[in-house]
Amino acid sequence: MRNALFGITRQTLRTALLLGVGPCAFALPALAATAPDQTRGKGRASPVATVHPPAHSAPVVAAVPTVPARHEAQGLEEVTVSATRRNTGVQHTPMAIDAISRRTLEQIHAQTISDYFVQVPGLSIQDQGPGQKRYAIRNLTAAGEPQVGLYLDEIPVVGFTGENTDAGAAQPDVKLWDMQQVEVLKGPQGTLYGSGSEGGTIRIISERPNLEKFSGQVNTSLSTYAGGGFNNSENGTINIPIIKDKLSIRLSAYRDSNSGWIKEYYLQQDKTNWVENAGGRLNIRYKPMEKWTIDFIGYRQNTSVGDLSNLNPSYIDAAHNKWAAASMIKQPYTDQFQAYNLISTTHMKWATLTATASWQERKMTYTHDTSYNYTNSNCSGADANFLACYPLSEYMTNLADGKINAVQDNQVVNAWTAEVRLSAPAHSRIQWTGGVFYQMRQNKFALNYGGVDPYGYFDRNSDGWAPTSVLARANWDNTQQIAEFGELTYPITKKLKITGGVRVFQVQRDVASEQLRSYQGPYDPQFYPSQSDSENSATGKALISYDIMPHAMVYVEAAEGYRIGGPNLPVGFAVFQPAPYAPDTVWDYELGWKTAWWHNRVTLDGAFYRMNWSNMQQQGTDPTGAFAYIVNAGSAEATGFEAELAARPVQALQIGMGVNYTDAHLVGSQPYQPDPVNQTHAGDDLPYVPRWTLNGNATYTFDVMRHESFIRGDVAYQSGRTTAFDRASPNYAYLGGWFIANINMGITFGRYSAQLYANNILNRQTRVSGRVSSSAQPLYVNSSPPATIGLSLTANF
Repeated sequence: MRNALFGITRQTLRTALLLGVGPCAFALPALAATAPDQTRGKGRASPVATVHPPAHSAPVVAAVPTVPARHEAQGLEEVTVSATRRNTGVQHTPMAIDAISRRTLEQIHAQTISDYFVQVPGLSIQDQGPGQKRYAIRNLTAAGEPQVGLYLDEIPVVGFTGENTDAGAAQPDVKLWDMQQVEVLKGPQGTLYGSGSEGGTIRIISERPNLEKFSGQVNTSLSTYAGGGFNNSENGTINIPIIKDKLSIRLSAYRDSNSGWIKEYYLQQDKTNWVENAGGRLNIRYKPMEKWTIDFIGYRQNTSVGDLSNLNPSYIDAAHNKWAAASMIKQPYTDQFQAYNLISTTHMKWATLTATASWQERKMTYTHDTSYNYTNSNCSGADANFLACYPLSEYMTNLADGKINAVQDNQVVNAWTAEVRLSAPAHSRIQWTGGVFYQMRQNKFALNYGGVDPYGYFDRNSDGWAPTSVLARANWDNTQQIAEFGELTYPITKKLKITGGVRVFQVQRDVASEQLRSYQGPYDPQFYPSQSDSENSATGKALISYDIMPHAMVYVEAAEGYRIGGPNLPVGFAVFQPAPYAPDTVWDYELGWKTAWWHNRVTLDGAFYRMNWSNMQQQGTDPTGAFAYIVNAGSAEATGFEAELAARPVQALQIGMGVNYTDAHLVGSQPYQPDPVNQTHAGDDLPYVPRWTLNGNATYTFDVMRHESFIRGDVAYQSGRTTAFDRASPNYAYLGGWFIANINMGITFGRYSAQLYANNILNRQTRVSGRVSSSAQPLYVNSSPPATIGLSLTANF
């Protein structure tokens, strides 16, 4: 494997970047401290790249209304976002953004992204359970690198490339406990956020330590599903100032235990998809000087899951349960995640310097069913009656005879990331941001294909050896990126502004693969020839905004996003090497508006957009259809609109509504695919995404014996989606649309509060994703959990 990038060794690059961060972060603050502050006394707000609300407060989001404080003004309060790498008011930022505040996250009892995504128009998820998610914004979705960038604070979260370089298929879940806010940026964000943000970016921002006040919070909740079983959660946070106004730490910890809600027909077991989750976060803030802040943030989380959250609708009657599944093996997995982020922010009179460095690691062991189990009875196809051709008695016999097989994957990914950027101060007439970025991602993957034991678990000895393995492989994927980026906003007049941006990037990718055991052959390790690929390109952005009046803005934007390409890994029982795949790009052409009315009691935002997706990456398979890799298809386009309304007609009531419509389909000639299952045609809809997403919410606040109380209702609808491009494909199925409704109500008694919550109150399946395998597996779908009722108790100190 190559050890140099553009003639520079990896060690040299890493050392240069990290050493470069240090002097910038630690030398310039001292220089800034000696410079006179020419803006003192002028009422200038601090540059916003690092300004955060106090740890004990959270902003209220206009787009997603939340409970107003008792003495809050009647108008909607606007949240501050840092989507442009500078803090700006969401209503004064010319881009489509949804921001979900801490208060809203607590009100809707959001534990993960799955609990709030329906309240963001245009955001959809393919969801097989914790840590098994693929996000889509405005219906851009396909195999390969993520279409939606995921950030924890300043950490760009990386994915597993696995066996088929599909890094976007299993993005992690970090619990949303003690988070400041979540920002959803819609449309390509390639200039400031780089690869993997061609559909948009999700930013999860943790609460920062309070340098002045000792405080804490403890919380416990208990809930139950409609089918029985109890779930419990314990959470806690403590904020400790060590040196007043200088040094403080904030420590958060949590533990969750969910009983599961799926009944397995063949395994004859109930509540198989149980979840045990534990983790925490350490935030340290040090402010050695008035204008210099250093933040350290550390994440740790361990998750164990009993089974994937896959449902098989064709087995509902046989299992006498609408939450039935037909897996033939146990599919448990463990997911261990840790990440550490160091952020230095320096405010100077002429600029704000932000320097960040991070390291992350994720390990997963994952067992999954194989389609070959269903072929024993020659039962295949999307319309096959699997129940009739594979009766329970035959399965029991095959399990006892050792004829049921499974695949177990072991994956590890880690990444070093560094970024240094300068931004203009808030008072500057010309706003600009510029910086450099570096990342080194390393993936290791190992696969074993073999039998399962009589209990349905993959057969592996205590020493890790799989005695029934008939195929074993391992691969390595090392990817390095270097980029320089910048954006500049110039005011032509007080009302008219133009923005231009560019990102120049270089990527080097090296993969290697080792065959440990050929199919049904002896243990005989041998390496395949390594593969390498490199890219040098640029992405751009242009935007014009016009302030019609102080509270009304329109903007026109053309912005580009991209995903990196690279070499494929060898695949198949009879091994062959697929060709490398090229990067794909998206150009977004957008007309948007942001308005506020009646003294900011009503906001109405929206956009029309057209996105052109070129050279799109999609999944191909080997001749057997069992092993996947990435290929480039033709082009696609997504045309749509979105609108969001927030209103506060009276002080006690806030309402919000949102709608998004996107027609995303293939256009032009599509390349020939050797396997007809993978063939695409112009006009095919992009699979796994809905054309319509609609949501609404209402929050009413009132007093009960002088205790602040609230009741909130949320509803959402998403239209149907498909599981393949071509209607004639045996992998094609249509998943119907769905509706979900949630209710939350709470009361505060001084430092204590109680909240009742009821999710999915109609107990409906929400078919957010699904799949058909033409090799021979029945249709499976993924859904939100059944109706859930719970009680949450919180104490603040």
